[in-house]
Amino acid sequence: MAYNTTIRSKRQRIVAALDIGTSKICCLIAKTSPTPDWFAGKGESVQFEVIGFDHTRAEGLKGGMIANLDSAEHCIRAAVDAAERMAGVIVEDVNVTVTCGRLKSESFSASVAIPSGAVREDDVARLLAGGRQYAGRDKRIVLHALPTSYRLDDNGGISEPHGMCGDRLSVDMHAVTADEAPMRNLMLCVERCHLNVASLVAAPYASALAVITPDESKLGVACIDFGAGTTTLSVIADGQFVYTDAIAHGGNAITTDIARTLAAPLEHAERLKTLHGSAFATLSDEREIITYPCVGEMARGNLNQITKAQLAVIIRPRIEEILDSMRRRLAASGLGAEVTQHLVLTGGASQLTGLAELASNMFGHPARLGRPRALSGLPAVGAAPDFAATIGLLLQWARGEDKVGMRVEQRFLRTGTGYFARVGEWIRDNF
Repeated sequence: MAYNTTIRSKRQRIVAALDIGTSKICCLIAKTSPTPDWFAGKGESVQFEVIGFDHTRAEGLKGGMIANLDSAEHCIRAAVDAAERMAGVIVEDVNVTVTCGRLKSESFSASVAIPSGAVREDDVARLLAGGRQYAGRDKRIVLHALPTSYRLDDNGGISEPHGMCGDRLSVDMHAVTADEAPMRNLMLCVERCHLNVASLVAAPYASALAVITPDESKLGVACIDFGAGTTTLSVIADGQFVYTDAIAHGGNAITTDIARTLAAPLEHAERLKTLHGSAFATLSDEREIITYPCVGEMARGNLNQITKAQLAVIIRPRIEEILDSMRRRLAASGLGAEVTQHLVLTGGASQLTGLAELASNMFGHPARLGRPRALSGLPAVGAAPDFAATIGLLLQWARGEDKVGMRVEQRFLRTGTGYFARVGEWIRDNF
């Protein structure tokens, strides 16, 4: 699929996005409408108007994985209920982000013979289904199995093969998979809230869709999403999603480093990081004094002191560790250096002062802070990098990628197996 969205429907729809993260759970409900004719050709075919938005502190999650079903269910219900009240609607289907399950990225090729001598729709469907089946080996759940390029016989670089003549059709595909057990638990938790999972989207892909520009997508860009419990990497080149990876370290690791080093309560360590944290120390930081309480001393009102420069010394090693891990994983991906000439940082922890400059120095490429694109009706707080993945879910829905394959995976994962569950699946698949 190209970077530009493909229109899903001419009629108005209600779309719900649910971002289940380690530190927060966010629900966004939007109303769709076709792009006006005068705006055609500018990269968007669906417009969104946000009618419901809420986020709540996450509990029962660790590294994006469900650690306590009851706690996580309570938080999801709270976020969805508040967004529904704001929107004045009841949602039944939600599009959900995924960071758990050891996300794995794989690129491969598949091919099929063309009996009729001209590519028909069933030839393409048969080819993509075979590629998806190959990606799902070893009991891995396929989140995405996207074609990046087609070939007819010896002729490559084809983006749309339907109707073209040839004897053999081949496709280069990029697949993102996850472990089965964490995915089952994630879906179970959502379904316990009486919600159907319409799609599962890799969080790094959703974040990238929300913050990169069409030019960056074409030229090649790496997007790093600094979450609370995980840091994810995604690469988009020539308009295609070509690589992703994730590590179980994020902003919470920086908070823990501060708390342990200063013997400060975690909530105050988070406050120090958010209000005064920096990846670099300047001369003026040596003179700026910050006060904080020690563990066990809050009731007595005793306060300790630290300079802003000393705080930066505590923070920087962890930031360098995370960035170096992302750099090594990107180098090991086999993607050429020309594919990732730009770097975009997003996520809550990306707002740390000086992070973009440090990342630029370590990667040797220009880096910028990525904020999600503006949507009509979105509250100001929702335009922060913290909510990039949530907005990206809507944009991924508009692209309409790989929906047939996703329904197959959902049948395999779905917990309901009775008659009414099967009837519900048939209705969702056909209307």
